[in-house]
Parts: sequence; C-alpha cells; structure tokens
Amino acid sequence: MENGHSIPKYLTKFVQCRDEMGSVGVTVDEEDLVSLALLGLPKSWHSYEDSVNGQEKLPGWERLWSDLVQEEIRWSTRDGSSLKNEDEENYALVAKARKGKGKKNPSQSGAKGKKQDMSKVKCFHYHQHGHYATNCPQKKKNK
Repeated sequence: MENGHSIPKYLTKFVQCRDEMGSVGVTVDEEDLVSLALLGLPKSWHSYEDSVNGQEKLPGWERLWSDLVQEEIRWSTRDGSSLKNEDEENYALVAKARKGKGKKNPSQSGAKGKKQDMSKVKCFHYHQHGHYATNCPQKKKNK
C-alpha cells in the first residue's frame, strides 16, 4: 500500500471477507470492520490511525472509506506523485458517491431523473438482485 494508491483495493478486501463470512453465517458489525481496517494499515498510516482512534466515536464504514481515500489523495498530491488512471477513476467514484449522499430517492441518477435499472443492482448482504443492502428486506426481517 505504501508504494501506490491502493486504499480502495485494501478496503474492498475487507468487504469481500465480511461478505464471505456472512455467507457462512458469521456477521461482522460495522464497528469491528472499521477497527480491523484501521489496525491493518501500514506503519506510515499510524499517525492517521491514532487520530481516528482518538476521536470520541469511530466513524462508520463508508465515512472511513471516504476519509482514507481523501487522505491518500492528499498524500499523493503533497508528495508530487501522479495518480494512475484506475486510481483516478476510483477517486472520482468516491467523490461522486459523497456528492450523492442525502438524495431523497437513490433510484434516481443524474440530473435527467432517469431511473436506475434495479435488476442489475446486487445486495452485498444476501447477494440478491433488485435492491441495495441498505434496503435489504432480508436484513430487516433478521433484526
């Protein structure tokens, strides 16, 4: 992770592990996921890790993801290193996701108001198509 821009890849591995564990009935709550991700950061990130752990409350998973990506961008800009095309795309997606927070209807995309094809959307909790994990009917049943 120290030689490139791989925070999104690093965090994606945590999501994949959580999903695999979920498929065999083991649940990992968001706070544990955040703690594990912070603990796994390389030594060069320890001051950042300490600042997050020093907060009154740990951030949520999405907030941690966004903050880590922004921190990585800040470091790469400060160091003068250039971003790879793939990483620029990842950062653009993060920025787009942050910009879209707070919209009333997540099925609306863009200014044109076209509806998103929900049949292509896959829930990462139960791997069913047609909804996001935040709107998962199966997860609501199990609460």
